[in-house]
Amino acid sequence: MPVQSATALPSPQWLAKTYKHVIMIEDEHMVKLGENYLIDIPIQEKPDSTYVFFLNAGIPVEQLKKPSSFYPFINEFILIVPDRKYYKIIAEEASKQGIQIEPLVTNNYYHIIRNGGEVKTDSTHISGNGHPHISYTEPEVPKGMLQVYYTDSYGSVCCPRDPKWDTKQDDASFIKEFEKNKKVKIADTYQQNNGKEGEHAIYYTLSGLTSLQRLDFILEKQYQRTVNKEAKDIQFSGRIFTPYSVKIEKEGFRKMIKVN
Repeated sequence: MPVQSATALPSPQWLAKTYKHVIMIEDEHMVKLGENYLIDIPIQEKPDSTYVFFLNAGIPVEQLKKPSSFYPFINEFILIVPDRKYYKIIAEEASKQGIQIEPLVTNNYYHIIRNGGEVKTDSTHISGNGHPHISYTEPEVPKGMLQVYYTDSYGSVCCPRDPKWDTKQDDASFIKEFEKNKKVKIADTYQQNNGKEGEHAIYYTLSGLTSLQRLDFILEKQYQRTVNKEAKDIQFSGRIFTPYSVKIEKEGFRKMIKVN
């Protein structure tokens, strides 16, 4: 038996009637270690564009709002989340009565704007009629772009000297140890010059690794960069990591060089 239609509330101005190119996030797209997540979906982030995500995975909504976490270069996005609490109540009631109850389509809609460290959120709840029409897209790495999971950036060697240079020799030993312990190969890593005083970036594409191995690498690489090496059980506060796109430079001073 169907649930009776709910009364629709007036829609907020930011809620469109149609959303195209919606990006679906399901459990198969994400992995978790501790309280940290990796959403392994390639997106070319454009700060002046508004993105739409349908969250059908077990990730706390509050985590996605953080400006330094979930696709940090996206400033504005719509997040559509099924009302799991409602669906659970309907399922329990159907089980209790021994009947089949068809739930109404029920979603929470969030409009999230991130400006630096400030986050503004508005939301609405729709059950039954009145939902926007949605069509989905499957993001791919754009042509001429490199999909990166972790970047090591080094500043000047002298003026003033970036302290990271004092531990640069640890990078090779870290990679060697990680490959040995995890029985993987860290490949397709690139280096790019950013200045004339040694400034450069190292881009880790982590190609050939599973999503879980990628998240493991990211967390261990961050641990390598921590000052207190005695804190062996360090736990990074719950964060969402996402891959990002970097333009491939093939010529000139900033030409990317493959280092492994």
